[in-house]
Amino acid sequence: ELQLQVAQLMRGDVPVAARADGANVVTAGATPVDRAIRLVLSELRREVPYDSCSVQALREQRLVIIGGVGFADLDVLVGESFAIDNVDIPNGEVVHRRRPFIVADTEQYRAFRRGLHVGDGIRSWLGVPLTHREQLVGVLALDKAEADFYTGIHAQTALAYAALVGFAMAREDEGPSSSASLSRA
Repeated sequence: ELQLQVAQLMRGDVPVAARADGANVVTAGATPVDRAIRLVLSELRREVPYDSCSVQALREQRLVIIGGVGFADLDVLVGESFAIDNVDIPNGEVVHRRRPFIVADTEQYRAFRRGLHVGDGIRSWLGVPLTHREQLVGVLALDKAEADFYTGIHAQTALAYAALVGFAMAREDEGPSSSASLSRA
């Protein structure tokens, strides 16, 4: 059902999407890809809890934050990018392995103690590849304040949702008016 709703949003057919629990996710006032990703992240949070989540587009050898949920000032993060070969962050592992990557305690990565993540309290991290038709289009990064939170079951569940985000991102790139930004999801 969620896959059908995402397809409808990408076509611009649905201004408000109903969640499985009967709640509505307001999807008006944004691009179709924004609305689709907002809906998917809302549903994902019900299955795989997170405190914050970022959507990162792969642009050559960098990941660029194009949107997210749960950050105090998302506007500061949107547009930030980092090299996939940066050993101070785990995101490159997801790109290179093309499968989910769990970090039980982020203390082992310097980037979580400095820069953009200072004060966010991120202790557990789950990175999931965003793919469409076997092509890697980005990374979905889920954050939790509790250390050792994410499990293999969380990773597999997030992978299913990530496929829908990857679909929406790829459709945006294929469309006539492609934009690199994603409003608040």
